[in-house]
Amino acid sequence: MSRSRIPARLAPIGLALLAAFSSASAQEAAPIVVTGNRMPQPLTDALPHTTLLTRAEIERSQAVDLASLIARESGVEFASNGGRGAATSLFLRGAQNRQVLVLVDGVPLARHDATGQVGIEHLMLDQVDRIEIVRGNLSAVYGSGAVGGVIQVFTREGRGPVRASVHLEAGSLGFVHGSAQVGGGSASTQWSVGASAQRARGQSAIDPAVFPSVNPDRDGYRNTSANANVAHDWAPGQRLSAGLLVVDGKLAYDSKFDTPADTQDSRSRKTMLRVGSENEFGHAGTSSVQLSRQRERADDATTGTYGYVSRYTTVVDTLNWTHRFVPVAGWQAQGGVEVQRQRIDGDDGYGGGYADGRDITALFGGVQGRLGAHTLGLNLRHDRVKGGDAQTTGRADWAWGFAPGWRVNASLATSFAVAPLGYLYASGFGNPDLKAELARSGEVGLQWTSGAQVLRATYFDNRVRDEIAYDFGTNRFENLGRTRNRGLELSYSGRIGATDVRASVTSQDPTNLDTDTRLLRRAAFLASTTVSQDLGSGWRVGGAL
Repeated sequence: MSRSRIPARLAPIGLALLAAFSSASAQEAAPIVVTGNRMPQPLTDALPHTTLLTRAEIERSQAVDLASLIARESGVEFASNGGRGAATSLFLRGAQNRQVLVLVDGVPLARHDATGQVGIEHLMLDQVDRIEIVRGNLSAVYGSGAVGGVIQVFTREGRGPVRASVHLEAGSLGFVHGSAQVGGGSASTQWSVGASAQRARGQSAIDPAVFPSVNPDRDGYRNTSANANVAHDWAPGQRLSAGLLVVDGKLAYDSKFDTPADTQDSRSRKTMLRVGSENEFGHAGTSSVQLSRQRERADDATTGTYGYVSRYTTVVDTLNWTHRFVPVAGWQAQGGVEVQRQRIDGDDGYGGGYADGRDITALFGGVQGRLGAHTLGLNLRHDRVKGGDAQTTGRADWAWGFAPGWRVNASLATSFAVAPLGYLYASGFGNPDLKAELARSGEVGLQWTSGAQVLRATYFDNRVRDEIAYDFGTNRFENLGRTRNRGLELSYSGRIGATDVRASVTSQDPTNLDTDTRLLRRAAFLASTTVSQDLGSGWRVGGAL
């Protein structure tokens, strides 16, 4: 495929979408999002390409886990090493797993062993209120890891009178799933508590007729999750909050290198705890402080001649202070400090263990506002990584509303991603001299909005240097690669009459520039459509492709 023809291939589709939807009428006001620049704003005003998935849309999708839900969105891909619960890699605009930042209520989701995985495969949707997907380079806002973008998951909170819900379902291969949620609140206090469990007996992960050496037993999956949130306004404009999410996933799998009597099991136990305070100071603005801890214990056990029991524990403590204020009418500004401590304690099961950590301290600031028909945004961040180089990143955004409901936008940004601790210190193949991966990106887009309806076309170009890969010559991780991905995204979300529609098309060219080959597990073309029809009287029918 000729790379220069990517935008041209989708241009007719884009014109058809514009013609189809530009006459649709607005039904509701645009919802508020916060992830793009940490400042609340209407979805239609967000400068980066942002998608919001509400609780209602999550329930309509009938998806069970995070990966299968967001795979329907433009620019998002995932690849799994097996069925539900197996190691899953997430790609956003072609950026690999460790270059996509995943947050849960502002808490970074991380796994610092040598797999390079983030661990989204065990995040179920029962506890999720909404999801914001922001594409593009956001290190200037969030620091390391936001090369391809940021996915933020918000857990469920209580609102209004006390409400409770119960969900039960069952399916083939021994699948059962149940959840319960209760929550509510008064004028000053809101709370929510929920729990869920699912079980599946599954089937043999590898066909024993093809590989007779594998265990022919069923390889199932179990997941138990719980969440709790509470917030209390102890005075006007003064709020304290706390939240807890616990996830326990256990998976059985097969290995074609063992015998039919051997078993293989893995287990992941995640805990995410946060406490925060948000305080308004009148014209001086609003300050928010959040202290969080994410802990994950990952175990893997294999029996037989080459059996082993491995254990890796990741702990990430983060303290973030952000102050937001209005310098002049029509403008928002913010500044803050973030301190993060990352630790890994690992044992590979063969006598190779390590326990290491590092601290990252950052200063950041940003501003966004309007000058007539133009909207401008600027974000800067400086990260000091203990044991590594300091990184300064920036992002500049511009948008021009040239007609009612229409705008053109553009951005330039730089970003970085430091190696997981396992890449640095794992016994035998870690490389403590690894440098951070560096990236720069640019994009230009056209957007039409009418109420909550959003139609957007975005051309993007992302380049990464010093990309980290395993070098089979030196038998350790090295800074080897230069990669590039450029392409065109088309997306629409909104309501036409009583029909809710979400549609996206992505054409891209994820390339290893050193070998001029397609990046592994990255597609050249992605498309999805979800349609949901309100039939009245509480009934709805829908489908997805």
